[in-house]
Amino acid sequence: MSAVFSARHTGLGTFAILSWGTLGALGALSASLPPYLVLTVCFAIAAAMGVFICVATGRRPARLLDRRIGLFAGLLATYHLAYLEAFHHAAPIPVSLINYLWPACLIILGNLFFRLHSGPAGYLGAALGFAGVLALIGKDGFALQASDALGYGLAFLGAILWALFSNLRRHDQSDAIPAMTTICFGASLLCGIWWGASGANLPDLQAMDIGVMLALGLGPAGGAFFLWDLGMRHGHAALLGVLGYSAPVFSTLLMLSLGMGNPGWEIFAAIGLITMGGIVVHAGPKNASPDKTNLEKG
Repeated sequence: MSAVFSARHTGLGTFAILSWGTLGALGALSASLPPYLVLTVCFAIAAAMGVFICVATGRRPARLLDRRIGLFAGLLATYHLAYLEAFHHAAPIPVSLINYLWPACLIILGNLFFRLHSGPAGYLGAALGFAGVLALIGKDGFALQASDALGYGLAFLGAILWALFSNLRRHDQSDAIPAMTTICFGASLLCGIWWGASGANLPDLQAMDIGVMLALGLGPAGGAFFLWDLGMRHGHAALLGVLGYSAPVFSTLLMLSLGMGNPGWEIFAAIGLITMGGIVVHAGPKNASPDKTNLEKG
């Protein structure tokens, strides 16, 4: 495949980021449901979407017992479990925003270990995005108490896990859609086993509960995985890493529009810093050599 970044696949990755911006509001609506049940259903919906695409395009899902599939399914499930568990130990807004350090982790890990080669522009863009997240947290956001340490640690672990998952998938040679179909199925199995082992019972589901799980499965906790996978493997991965900072911005603006908070100067400061970060990365090197490109044939 050509070393020129695919604008179409970068756009698909951007749609995934916008979808993740709805995760906060949808997550709040699902707060009364067992989180592992929600994840089991969401990953199952994603797997069903993948099967439909495979059938429509004449493909077959990847083998479940493939060790690479097992690794990716484990990372996907563990990331979400760490993220949800963090909310049990610390305040939700700092947890959510610390987890959004994954774009900086993606660029740093990618440059160090995965031949991302974003150059100085990538580091500067990541730093600007990180500053934007700090602005969103606010002046008292990191007044760390001992009781919050575990929650914040789990949130940061989640950021590292998602960055690791994204970088590893970027270099995987398997066809994206069949692989992600089986990865989501495996993650659904893992979360279902975890939920069953906890001894939780199936709650009485209302129409709203079903609608929320469907929205999560079709969007930020399911369907977006396919868009992100295609974007990371065939689009401008470094730019997507910094654009990932728009997810907390979009999420915050959505919550404000729903009356879940009050606007402040930090919101607008964050938007400016995050936008600058994306511009800086986009202005960086465009012509990678073949051994440095992130457009490896899937």
